[in-house]
Amino acid sequence: MNLISRHIEYLIRYNDCVIVPGWGAFIAQYQPATFNNNQLLPPSRSLIFNPSLTHDDGLLASSIVRQSAIGYDMAIKQISDEVNALRHQLDASGEVALSKIGTFTRNDEGTMLFEPFNTSSSSTSFFGLPTLTVTPILTQARIEANETSKEGKNDTIYVPIRRSWTRIAASIVVMLGLGFTLSTPIVNDNANQASVITTPAQPKIELIEQANNSKLVLNISSVDSTDTHITVDTLQRKQYQAVMAYYKQREEQRKARQEAMLKQIEEQQQKQQEALANTNQVKTTVAQQPAKVVATPTQAQAQVQTQTQVHINSTDKYCVVIASLTSRAQAEKFIASTGNRNLQILEKDGKFRVYAATGATYNEALAIARNNGLLTRYNGTWVCKK
Repeated sequence: MNLISRHIEYLIRYNDCVIVPGWGAFIAQYQPATFNNNQLLPPSRSLIFNPSLTHDDGLLASSIVRQSAIGYDMAIKQISDEVNALRHQLDASGEVALSKIGTFTRNDEGTMLFEPFNTSSSSTSFFGLPTLTVTPILTQARIEANETSKEGKNDTIYVPIRRSWTRIAASIVVMLGLGFTLSTPIVNDNANQASVITTPAQPKIELIEQANNSKLVLNISSVDSTDTHITVDTLQRKQYQAVMAYYKQREEQRKARQEAMLKQIEEQQQKQQEALANTNQVKTTVAQQPAKVVATPTQAQAQVQTQTQVHINSTDKYCVVIASLTSRAQAEKFIASTGNRNLQILEKDGKFRVYAATGATYNEALAIARNNGLLTRYNGTWVCKK
């Protein structure tokens, strides 16, 4: 179990789906960045399990081949042994856990349930991204201005401005301007007139980041009361756009890595298909040549001896299952195709399981399967409790 759990933990970080043949598929679902209740949540990936996907796509076996430097067939056998051990522990105790991934249980109906660990890491792309708490800029500036005024500091002035104050100040400025204009005599010496256009002072706004609580604060000086709220809103929008552009860039990098990985997997599968096609072509050429196979008396005696040594007892609690089918007709058809009349059928959990041997204990049944070559003769053989 530790063998495949390490490889699953590694592969799920760089792939959206990792299939364990005979067990199921681990699927990583992407969750984009969201904004909720003044909190900017980073993107993440959640892990789910689908027991219906059990076909072998070669990803897990290839990882074991690369890490252990063994053959592909040997890696498939190790996966099969690990899956059989997982299934036995789940049937025996009702619960089995994969380290750093999650826990498997069964409900009352016999359905397998998966609960991922909270500490499981299904992606390195988003590791370490914190949740940002965003505070309204003017509210934080007002708090800092009050603290600064109490300390008597004049270097940085935090000015809280409301829109109602802006309208009052603008009205006062207009009234003073009209009074000054009406009280000053104007002499019109010629037709050419000149006017003086005053440009209001633009506010100087600096963004201060506090690393402790990830809050945003503005340093405002030389404030124009009629234009401050527009400038602050613009700065908020630009800051939000910069944050979203950062996450967008991280998402594009993740998609590029995913596409490269998928392309590599497709190339590897294409090479395997070409190698399989060449193997089939060689087998076809050999099959066309006439050949006679004569079984020696020693081989026939060994085969009969192997079949007669298989232990089947109806009182035993464990059986060696070689096939699990959905109907009794399919199970009987499978027994007929093998030519072995000693095979029996066990109906359990809605499945019709064909078994070739029995044992009083789990270890005894497993030893009988190994000694009689059932593990190598039937692919996917495992020990089940009746």
